[in-house]
Amino acid sequence: MKYQVTLFSTTGKYKPVSAIVETTKATTKEDVKAIQKKGIEKICINRLWKSADLTRYGYTKIKVRVYDLEKINAENKARYEAIKEEKYASGEWKRPKKDAERG
Repeated sequence: MKYQVTLFSTTGKYKPVSAIVETTKATTKEDVKAIQKKGIEKICINRLWKSADLTRYGYTKIKVRVYDLEKINAENKARYEAIKEEKYASGEWKRPKKDAERG
C-alpha cells in the first residue's frame, strides 16, 4: 500500500514537501510512526537535508495519507468538470463547437 508523507513548515515561509512511501497496511500507531520515519528519511535523502535542516526550515508538522492514484485522478477530473461548467455558465469560456452541436 502506498502512503504520502507530507512535511509542513510551521513558519509558513516554505512550501510543503512530500514523498511516497510503499509499505504494508498500517494498522497500529507503531506502523504509522514507521511510515513517518521512512517518509522523512526519503525526503531528506532526495533534498540532501539532515534532521537539523528540517528544524531550521520549520518542517515540524507531518501528515500521512493513503495514496490512491485512481481516487485522486477521479477527484481532479470531477473538480475540473465543475470548474469548466461554472466558466461556461458565467460566459467566461465558450463551449467548443463539438459540444455545442451535441448538447
